[in-house]
Amino acid sequence: MFNKRWIFIGLVVMQTAIYGMGNVVMKIAYEGISPLWCAALRFGIAFAVFMLVFGRKVVPLLRGVRLGAWLPSSAFMAVSYLACSLAVNLTSATNAGFFIALPMLFTPVLSLLVTGSKFGKSTVFLQGMVIAGLYLLCCNGGALQFGWGELFGLFSSATFAASLVFGERGLGEVDPIALSTAQIGVTFVAALGAAIAFESMPVFSAVPVASWASIVFLGLFGTCLAFFLQNFALAHVPSATVSVILCAEPVFTAAISAVALGEVLTGLGVAGAALIVASTVVASRLESKPAAEQGQLSAAEA
Repeated sequence: MFNKRWIFIGLVVMQTAIYGMGNVVMKIAYEGISPLWCAALRFGIAFAVFMLVFGRKVVPLLRGVRLGAWLPSSAFMAVSYLACSLAVNLTSATNAGFFIALPMLFTPVLSLLVTGSKFGKSTVFLQGMVIAGLYLLCCNGGALQFGWGELFGLFSSATFAASLVFGERGLGEVDPIALSTAQIGVTFVAALGAAIAFESMPVFSAVPVASWASIVFLGLFGTCLAFFLQNFALAHVPSATVSVILCAEPVFTAAISAVALGEVLTGLGVAGAALIVASTVVASRLESKPAAEQGQLSAAEA
């Protein structure tokens, strides 16, 4: 019998593919505009679209619930995207991709602390397999280094995980569209403030067409669509499972980079991608099992 949770897992996979493509598009955008201004314009476009389409419904809804239902998730999301922008700018795309794709390290523990959701040995095992796969994929035969870019990437993963956990809890009070709007709006304000404070004002007329096209793509697909898919799925799939599936993001980035940027994976890179895909499939299958069977598994792991 078909399990409806596979539909929501599929939405997370779609979101992961969009994020993976977004990493390549971001690099193209950065050729004509600085990272923080790119983020400000990206989230400004997305926020304008959400407010234009959903504003009349969303604003009264957000006013009618407590701040704790949407503000913590939105604040952590804003910090995560600012850190991600700095990570991509301060290190190679390969190294940034590795450290940004590690929210699954933090989500199970944060879920336990915030929502009381327990995790078993299978989660820990899958974490280890994904980390190994990410290392093989992102090293691609070389060696990872650790500097400011990598530090910001790891911080981005931790804060993104916190946003997932608080978002999962907040969806008990607000719907996915309202939460997505709040997250996008708060991130836009934070990115705009950071861009004004730390970067010089760009000459918008001098920004090349390719960068503008990349910003519009990031705003409409990498933000509007991706945020909606994430929050819609979080209402039906635990944040820990979502974070494991999101680890496949570098796989999509590598595949798209091979076509768009001419980057080629080594044998180790291919092995890492295969390991990540296998781990995410196992995590998805565990999530889609009936509740009774999951209970038996948890009891066996205890």
